[in-house]
Amino acid sequence: MNKAQRVVLITGGSSGIGRATAVILAKNGWRVYASARRLESMQDLTGIGVTPLKLDVTDTDQCRSAVEQILRNEGRIDALVNNAGYGSYGALEEVPWFLRRVGGSAG
Repeated sequence: MNKAQRVVLITGGSSGIGRATAVILAKNGWRVYASARRLESMQDLTGIGVTPLKLDVTDTDQCRSAVEQILRNEGRIDALVNNAGYGSYGALEEVPWFLRRVGGSAG
């Protein structure tokens, strides 16, 4: 590893802002680990030096494992771009799982 090369973990790296950030940082000399729940759309990023990681950020064990893997490989993580997200469409009151997830109540 180049000691001057900075190391970043990007969550939500398969599309949108996360993917664009991974590309820009890799092209600017960063050692990039980009994570997503599904890796199929990230394989082309390996050609520019991005390392794809399978990671569901709602799973604590997977998060711990991903961080440990990077620390084993690189010795440090200099930056985290916590970009993972999930979109759902519809009125909030029609999405009861959201209320359970954030600890709210429907009543």
